[in-house]
Amino acid sequence: MQKNSTLLTAMSVAVMIGVSACAQGQATEPEATSSSHVQVTDLSFDRAWVKAADDGMTAVFGELKNTTDHDLTLVEARYEDADAVQLHETDANGSGGMSMKEKEGGFTIPAGSSLNLEPGGDHIMIMGLKKAIEPGEEISLDLVTADGTRIPATAVAKQYSGAQEDYAPGEGHDGH
Repeated sequence: MQKNSTLLTAMSVAVMIGVSACAQGQATEPEATSSSHVQVTDLSFDRAWVKAADDGMTAVFGELKNTTDHDLTLVEARYEDADAVQLHETDANGSGGMSMKEKEGGFTIPAGSSLNLEPGGDHIMIMGLKKAIEPGEEISLDLVTADGTRIPATAVAKQYSGAQEDYAPGEGHDGH
């Protein structure tokens, strides 16, 4: 009986030492980030695709989803195999056609809402391609929010011949 009691006491002490060590380890871990910091999962880019292109310009489309309780603003997109990337909006050009231009201030996605980037509407414009984007290929982009959060995204290339908008005066590959 004494042997079992000693063994039980030794096990209890070992468990208490282990629990104490775990509690001490938890106390030294960094605190959670502030609520103003946007986690990568708070803004998603769903069903992202890019128009396949041999050279020149192309565009990226999909759905930006904001799952936070505050508005988020996408201010920049980056693609390493292009000279320039801009956030674009499309408006009527006054002559029955559509004209694209850079979206001043970026795209604001309201809290708990989505913004569709689509042909003939808002989109991410890639200009000065350094290499072809083939159908079926996946490209990697970085999306940047107003607070500087960088969100990696992937878009699959598709053949598409629609949305042949014109640039607003002073806009475009040569005039950025």
